[in-house]
Amino acid sequence: MNSQTARKMFSFDIRANHFFRAFLLLAMSLLAGVAFADDFNDGVSAYKSGNYQQALSLFEAGAKKDDPKSTYALGLLYKNGVIVRKDIGRGLNLIMKSANQGFARAQNYLGVTYYDGNEVEQDYKEAFDWYGKAAVQGYPDAEYNLAVMYGLGKGTRQDFSETIKWLRKAAMHQLPEAQYGLGVMYSRGLGVVKNDEQSAYWFSKAARAGYLKAQNKLGILYSEGKGLEKDEKKAFHWFEAAAEKGYAKAQFNLAVMYDKGIGVAKDVSKAIMWYRKAATQGNVAAQKRLKQLHS
Repeated sequence: MNSQTARKMFSFDIRANHFFRAFLLLAMSLLAGVAFADDFNDGVSAYKSGNYQQALSLFEAGAKKDDPKSTYALGLLYKNGVIVRKDIGRGLNLIMKSANQGFARAQNYLGVTYYDGNEVEQDYKEAFDWYGKAAVQGYPDAEYNLAVMYGLGKGTRQDFSETIKWLRKAAMHQLPEAQYGLGVMYSRGLGVVKNDEQSAYWFSKAARAGYLKAQNKLGILYSEGKGLEKDEKKAFHWFEAAAEKGYAKAQFNLAVMYDKGIGVAKDVSKAIMWYRKAATQGNVAAQKRLKQLHS
């Protein structure tokens, strides 16, 4: 398999840790009972209760004491212009300081920033290095992102064995993207011996965690009887689960089930409804089938 083909097959996305998600995760880890500096602890509480100026003052106080969590939080506020006037340079400097102090979330955030070229010059090697620093600390998003870098050969050599290694670590941390990724690797024999049963196992784990791509894929496996016993009703169930959450491919597959009466009673009106939902999102196959039904 040449490198271009492998990259096309390895179609994962970097897990971005954007501002609000990053900040809420920070707050959630605090509430989970992790011991943080008082300034940061009180700052998060103030932020969550809407006392933004108090939160800002507390984060500033914590940053002056070189608390990496407070420094990171303050950096996010400045970079995104929340509470304070937006100052991308200052925000990035604070996040960089926190990352250099060893704070894994800040390290992963910088990885995403350099990977995307978001307000910095795009640099895959820099992204790879920051993901690596966070991943060795057991930070799940960074473990997954490092796996993606190895799979795509961006910032490092392409190495599917390393991809598998880091996907496993992230999957054991219950990250559904990584569980889905392992399903893909086993289904295609990338870095591991092709194994349909293992593929179905990991797709199932991700699907039950609510990952829409995995729910759609599990529906396909049940409809084909690949890696598990064929069951059209279960296929319908998983297509419906993802379709109702707006996943276009699942909407199309659910429409086909209604259209042909597979796993459910034939219902053309419901088929048309789901074809339309998929077509609205640009699904070409759904658009084509709607034209056929209305011709």
